[in-house]
Amino acid sequence: MTKSNRLSTSIVLASSISPVFALLFVGLRFYTAKVILRSIHKDDWLILVALVFAVGYSITEIIHTQYGLGLHTAELDNIVETYRIYMIITGFPVNIFSNLSILFTKGSILVFYLRFSTSRAFAITVYAALVIVVGYCFAGAVGVLYACQPISKYWTFGPGHCVQANAWGSSLISLNVFTDAVILVLPFWILRPLRTGFVQRVAIATVLGTGGFILAVSIWRLIVNIETFGNAELTYKYGINYLWLIIEINVAIVCACLPTLRALVGRVMPCLLVVTPHPEPIGLDTIPNARLSTDPELAMEKGSSSSTEPSTTGIGSSRSSMFSGLHQTQSEDMRYAR
Repeated sequence: MTKSNRLSTSIVLASSISPVFALLFVGLRFYTAKVILRSIHKDDWLILVALVFAVGYSITEIIHTQYGLGLHTAELDNIVETYRIYMIITGFPVNIFSNLSILFTKGSILVFYLRFSTSRAFAITVYAALVIVVGYCFAGAVGVLYACQPISKYWTFGPGHCVQANAWGSSLISLNVFTDAVILVLPFWILRPLRTGFVQRVAIATVLGTGGFILAVSIWRLIVNIETFGNAELTYKYGINYLWLIIEINVAIVCACLPTLRALVGRVMPCLLVVTPHPEPIGLDTIPNARLSTDPELAMEKGSSSSTEPSTTGIGSSRSSMFSGLHQTQSEDMRYAR
């Protein structure tokens, strides 16, 4: 098997396996929201839409390999016709599915962060990141309509002109890298006011910051895309880029679901939750100016914290537990373990 054939096979395997994990974690997220927390939020629906586009993108890339993706140009049969179909697939379903999946995944994460807005500055930062994400993902999804004049120039060798595809793609990937970094840093802003030790902060940030892997993949894709400048082996070089994009899109969905699954872990495997005795509960209701601190249910729960009966207020305190994580009182863990 040649190196290019191995690349095509890797693309098919990644497109077949990684969506299964994304589907599994989205399913667990909805089970947690519906059965345990009894409330489905906007960010849950957004990640479901992202999954639909991720599956569509993965299927598209499997089809893409049948028209040269991952192969060297010299290995293509009927190069003109194969390249035409290859570019049509690249220009439309690939761009649309991949950019919209990224849009809804990052949108889900940022909307999830807004549930725990600690200050006006934090909310503004989240909204600014959301605007950037919507802007560049929308540009990536519909950009092919304006990239070439006439549009048929995108997949033919006829007269006309096109923008520099590599420069356009690299600019979009650069914005993707930037927003990945912002999403990775924002959880630390949420954690900063919490009265927890350094170890607890690192542990919680690790769960929320699994996007570090996605950031690394985005940077690698940017490097690969730059390397394709002036390279005639587009079917092979783009194959490397798209292989990592498949992984990035589906793993990003998994990462977006992880912070929402603590209640499920607490019910199924309560022994995995670290219980640290503390004179008073520590949750998001302790964050200054936090939106959740004005929740009447949380206020009632805080006022009755001296009771020996575990609280069952539900959604509000469940949200708090997502971030208070490893620094919970026994009563919090009893509620999740029931």
